Amino acid sequence: MNVSRILSILPLLIFTNEVYSQPKINFILGTGYYNPKIETSSPIPKIGFVGKNLLLNWGARYEIYPNVRIGYTQSHSLHSGTIGNDKSNYLRNIAYRSISFETFFYIREKMEMNFTLAPMINKGSITITAKAPTNDWDALLETYGNSSVSLKTGSSMTTRWMGFSSHVGYRYYISRLLSFEGKLGYFMSSYNEKNWKLEGKDVAGPPMKIGRLPVFQVNLVIGL
Repeated sequence: MNVSRILSILPLLIFTNEVYSQPKINFILGTGYYNPKIETSSPIPKIGFVGKNLLLNWGARYEIYPNVRIGYTQSHSLHSGTIGNDKSNYLRNIAYRSISFETFFYIREKMEMNFTLAPMINKGSITITAKAPTNDWDALLETYGNSSVSLKTGSSMTTRWMGFSSHVGYRYYISRLLSFEGKLGYFMSSYNEKNWKLEGKDVAGPPMKIGRLPVFQVNLVIGL
């Protein structure tokens, strides 16, 4: 093989080595932004940017075939505060949970474009807990020389619904095992406020307009 032929295929060899040297397993940790419409009338705590617009992301993806990954990811929207005269603790969590199918290609060395489609099984929960006096416990513990105690009591109402998401993303590899990615896409949802349950009973939950929402995410990706 002459020198000119070696030089002509050298870039291809380098690129191929770069592609196939990427880690098979990717762990994702990041944040995101979206803009849902969520009813927060009294006595629900006042909602701000963190409770309304911020998402916290985590998940993992596995390369099952060159240029194809499958994964499981969650994006959480959290809202917390105090509620009522007793200042009970309030926590609302919307968990967007997806099983993703991702294709990707390299536009140049260390630069990746990817496309994701993901069915979703989402979950919402609202939990209220309060410190309450426990006279029976106090009576028992006093016989052992203890002072009075307060224990946290509370309940959670939950709901689940189906959804779908799609994203286009860009990933930049700092090294083989560390990269950053940005994703832009949509969450599509079949949420119904009347499908909540509290201790086995049907109840209505917060009105939320989350049927079709643009979503932007920024993630740190760690490869193994």
